[in-house]
Amino acid sequence: MTTLRCMALISLGIAFCTGCGDSSPQAWEGKSQSSASKKGAKVNDVVNNDDDSTTDQSDDPHKMMNPHGAMNPHAGMPMAGGGADKVIENDGKLDIDTVHFTVPKAWIRKAPKPSSMVPILAEYGIPKAEGDKADGRLTVTRAGGSLESNIDRWKGQFGTDKANQETIDAGGIKITLVDLAGTFNDSMGPFAPAVERPDYRMLGAVFQLPDDTMLTFVKCYGPKKTITAHADEFKEFLKSLKVDK
Repeated sequence: MTTLRCMALISLGIAFCTGCGDSSPQAWEGKSQSSASKKGAKVNDVVNNDDDSTTDQSDDPHKMMNPHGAMNPHAGMPMAGGGADKVIENDGKLDIDTVHFTVPKAWIRKAPKPSSMVPILAEYGIPKAEGDKADGRLTVTRAGGSLESNIDRWKGQFGTDKANQETIDAGGIKITLVDLAGTFNDSMGPFAPAVERPDYRMLGAVFQLPDDTMLTFVKCYGPKKTITAHADEFKEFLKSLKVDK
């Protein structure tokens, strides 16, 4: 009799555990994905700088939190096998709302990559100089924060507290131009380690439109030889700025 009672209790226990559902892989995936989404939202909610690091925004299972609570090391990193950059026509003009630039025709206009921080309004490839292995990259973004804090962050990406800085005038708009060189710590996403890119150069420009609380950022960075070869073009691009009144 005692044996029969024990067997009955064991059977009831197994049935109860099977019915709870939390032990199934599907249940873990659903909870993990929801948790990752909430955490991602918190990260993006507090960002107010021009960081244009890129990540894939799709529902990639590699981005989910695992059931042990550890962040997947692939989270926020571009995955292998992605499509090539989409090239679009460069008609020599860049128009963003009330802002207009004249663009060198040699620059390669691209569809902006998805950004983990702030939207990229425009993106160009800067043709590599002879001997360099990669093109430069130019992006235009708008974000909050102060001029000083954003410049300090750029300095931090190069591991320095010094930068060449000047102010140029374009149609009555004051543009702060920052010139940095050295090893660039290229952020690949909010949860991914930065990639060190030695012998890089960045030309960064910041300006504020009248009656606008946001700042506009133009970043041109890449192998030092390439950016140096296009430095004069970059300045002419900035000086071509026109703003609708």
